[in-house]
Amino acid sequence: MEKKVKPVQARSQKTRDDLLKAAIVMYEKKGYHKTTVDDIAAEAGVSTGIAYRYFRNKKDILLSVITYGAEHISHIADIDDTPIPETVTDIRRYLEAILKAFEEFHIRYRDIHEELEGLQHTDEDVRKLYSEITDEKMKEVISRLAAFLHDDTNIREKAYTAISIMEQHCHMMMNNELYGLNAGIMRDLAVNAVLSILKGVKSDET
Repeated sequence: MEKKVKPVQARSQKTRDDLLKAAIVMYEKKGYHKTTVDDIAAEAGVSTGIAYRYFRNKKDILLSVITYGAEHISHIADIDDTPIPETVTDIRRYLEAILKAFEEFHIRYRDIHEELEGLQHTDEDVRKLYSEITDEKMKEVISRLAAFLHDDTNIREKAYTAISIMEQHCHMMMNNELYGLNAGIMRDLAVNAVLSILKGVKSDET
């Protein structure tokens, strides 16, 4: 029999989630370094004391936001409705949709993204958390790829290279005011490069 969530537990989880969502909003507005726990609590509509019931300090909120963001990335990046490919012919459309969504995601959260990139190099806790999350997410990617590849030799390396190309593309688009590149052409080239790496995909008939 499925257990029902107690009202108190549900409210507690909602308050915690509200604080994390508020943190994301404030990071977008002010950046992590300039955002205080007071700012986050005010944005969430609770007292600072309430915020400290859920999180030890400002850094604890940051680490929790990173985990929350990874768990809800599909919603945050607005790709909830993007269908997972079921056939080879769907892969290109899927990659194009995902890549465009993540371009927009990187542009919207540019400042906090760059702060987090820097923190990965200066804060060991952030670096370790990113590493753990990346490892778990890549396991999901590799599992999906296995259904399409004829030959799964070096599948981890193929997956990481493909993701690196897409990530670098998003970084270029995030700073495209410096380059003036055609985003559509760049996206096509990036997708072609990924498909080339994954050229051992099975045909729809197999």
